[in-house]
Amino acid sequence: MEGFYLNNISKYHSLLDALDPVPKPRIPHGRPGPNMIVSARIRPLSGSEEFPSAVFPRRDQGNVIDIHDLYNHPKGQPILKSSDYQVDRLFNMNSTTKEIYEELVVDLVPYAWNGGVGTLFAYGQTGSGKTFTVSKVEEFVGETLMNGNLDGKREVYITIIDLAGNAAFDLLNEREPISLREDASGATQMVGAQENQVFSVDDMRTMVERATSFRRTAPTLKNPASSRSHAICRIRIKNTVNGSDGMLYLVDLAGSEAARDVAVHGADRMRETKQINISLSALKDCIRAKAQSDNAATLGKEKLGQKVPHIPFRQSALTRVLKHVFDPASTRECRTIVIACVNPSLADVGPTKNTLRFAELLRVSIPVKEEDTERKTAMHWTNAQLKEWIKENSGNPPILGNVVAPRESGAQHFKLSGQEIEYRCQKCPGVNRGQAQAFRAKLWHMYISP
Repeated sequence: MEGFYLNNISKYHSLLDALDPVPKPRIPHGRPGPNMIVSARIRPLSGSEEFPSAVFPRRDQGNVIDIHDLYNHPKGQPILKSSDYQVDRLFNMNSTTKEIYEELVVDLVPYAWNGGVGTLFAYGQTGSGKTFTVSKVEEFVGETLMNGNLDGKREVYITIIDLAGNAAFDLLNEREPISLREDASGATQMVGAQENQVFSVDDMRTMVERATSFRRTAPTLKNPASSRSHAICRIRIKNTVNGSDGMLYLVDLAGSEAARDVAVHGADRMRETKQINISLSALKDCIRAKAQSDNAATLGKEKLGQKVPHIPFRQSALTRVLKHVFDPASTRECRTIVIACVNPSLADVGPTKNTLRFAELLRVSIPVKEEDTERKTAMHWTNAQLKEWIKENSGNPPILGNVVAPRESGAQHFKLSGQEIEYRCQKCPGVNRGQAQAFRAKLWHMYISP
């Protein structure tokens, strides 16, 4: 398949050039739940990669990611197969981990400082940047905890373990085996794992680097040191006044593999991949069920029209360790962030789609009724309202409402093709194609904005 891609790169670029430069937006069906954010990070293409990018982010259009694959059509000419996926937050190739931390993660630290449970999961194909992202986040968390800007006196402790199948190991104690046991209250305890007090940012950095050196890795086609296990960094924040604890979990999930990688590495890698997939499937079920449970608590069961779901946290060691994150019976507040890391290369379209499907499955939106919004969306505009918006937002030279929307309502106008809208815009005196494209993007953005 990679040979097919390499032989048809020029054809791929010509097919991309023929695409509509302003894709039709996806219309969201609700808003994110109160305690869950699902995001995606697109890593940069490295200089050594031979393939073009197949991933195209639309952050200004509802955090949508377009994937354009080149299909070897049996009739001869290659064609594009396109799909799109939507997340709550989207970070493109130029986004730094510091920017991701400040926009997405930093609020988890004071949340845990004040007694809550915050959890970050990084998920994706091997070589997609999960470990790099989590390692930098751990460093930034240490800086936030130790910079003295948080109120009150706390003691900070860190434990880092490795989960390989159902076996667990202490990464801060030279990978010594530990036991996962359920106590009388039903919580899973990491028996034998060291808990180390952290006094400075340097302490945190040293411990993370030490743990990483003992992480279980193996070579794959995509990464010479792919993580073949789940690493869980637990930061316990003890309130020295009342003795209560806040928790912060930073989880670097095992890298997934493409089928071709498994075939090359044989039966051991196949068994390993099966264990990883079982645990990731259980994790998906637990995260999604917890989000549904939170939404039911927010809106009331009768408004969602469904029962509070069962959360199957006993299905894997990973979800047993993190039971308190998913348990709806827990009295502790929990917030969860997922970062789906993707490799943009055309050669990795399959794993990228799988990663983004996984991310979409974790998104459980709360329905938003019309009466819950401050105004109707553009889909509900009358022709007069649409023309008024065009008049106020057309730019200079003006785009004329009676030319662009002579009769249509908002819903009718939305059904027009992008080319038709641009054509109508360019019929207005002085309006060029660039202005027409910018206007169309702005108008379509209104359809997805409450």
